[in-house]
Amino acid sequence: MDARAQPRGQEGKGGGGDGGRYGVLLYYKYAEVPDAPALAAFYASHCRALALVGRVRVGPDGVNATLGGRMAALEKHVAEMSSNNLFEGTDFKLASCEGPVDERVARECGFTSLSVRLVKELVTLCSNPSLATPQITCAGRHLSASEFHSVLQNVGTALDSEAPAEKNEVVVLDARNVYETRIGKFHVPNVVTLDPEIRQYSDLPLWIDEHAEKLRGKSILMYCTGGIRCEMASAYIRSKGEGFENVFQLYGGIQRYLEQFPDGGYFEGKNFVFDHRISVGSLKENILGTCLLCGSSFDDYSSRCRCRHCRMLVLVCSTCQDSTKEYVCELCQKNGKQCSQTLSREDCQIELELIDSSDFGKPGIINQIATSTIPRSNGKVVSS
Repeated sequence: MDARAQPRGQEGKGGGGDGGRYGVLLYYKYAEVPDAPALAAFYASHCRALALVGRVRVGPDGVNATLGGRMAALEKHVAEMSSNNLFEGTDFKLASCEGPVDERVARECGFTSLSVRLVKELVTLCSNPSLATPQITCAGRHLSASEFHSVLQNVGTALDSEAPAEKNEVVVLDARNVYETRIGKFHVPNVVTLDPEIRQYSDLPLWIDEHAEKLRGKSILMYCTGGIRCEMASAYIRSKGEGFENVFQLYGGIQRYLEQFPDGGYFEGKNFVFDHRISVGSLKENILGTCLLCGSSFDDYSSRCRCRHCRMLVLVCSTCQDSTKEYVCELCQKNGKQCSQTLSREDCQIELELIDSSDFGKPGIINQIATSTIPRSNGKVVSS
């Protein structure tokens, strides 16, 4: 595993030891954490010393982190965490990129400070307390980006000796939220791709329950941004028993897939990310999204326009944007909700991504360990 792996198309932009470049690091690890408070405290002091910003969630079942800072500092962090046996086999996704230039986007995505929190669980799959959390050990089998691509390319090829694809129809299941799928998704000719069109990750179990017959007896290929949502969701599907055994997930998520297939492969559009980059595309740079109001091609969420009812991000092109307008997302429109009052865009400055960010789902927060503000210069993060 190369801890310095970067998205294709980013080569030559200062990774691999160039301490002057900015970078983003994403990783998660499901493992039993013997002393979560102590690990959270370590993260707070260690990341602060390296002038890293972003979000770290530590629970008894593992760690989930999205961090930004200078590449040299991020590489030091990877080296430090890799020396801990707890993180053995962890996929550290490190990409070189430009530093935050939009203060509003950086603030919304948690890239102006460091937030380390203790959580009850890394990902809360279902908000219904009566439903038992599936065992992560029952998660679906990991497929590398090349394996995932090969299966899509050759539907009918055996996934393994126990679950031959030629005996089971292959379906692709997107485990992300609707505002993510609107700007990018997998599209494979002659392969059914299921988009649950959910507002938040905790809505996924209900969708799975209601559409179980679309999944029963199939070879299910799941994907999400970086992989963590598929871990729990695949375990939930497999927990349903007979007919739901053949579940596979894209290891490393869309991010690793685009690194392996810089031309996009079977992925169309852009990969929505929960940091200041907003989205990452392939070399073909095709636009899948459309403006909520006029229907023109548009996939830029940098304006942070939101539904007035549920506050979900919506796509509104620059021509249609107006600070005096209110917007109603497609899901709320389907539920019969309409505009009833005028809200300014400033009213939508809430920290939705800090709750459902970097594949976090909706973690139950026990305590916020530390929040440290990092010195900034000209809107960009600088080392202290």
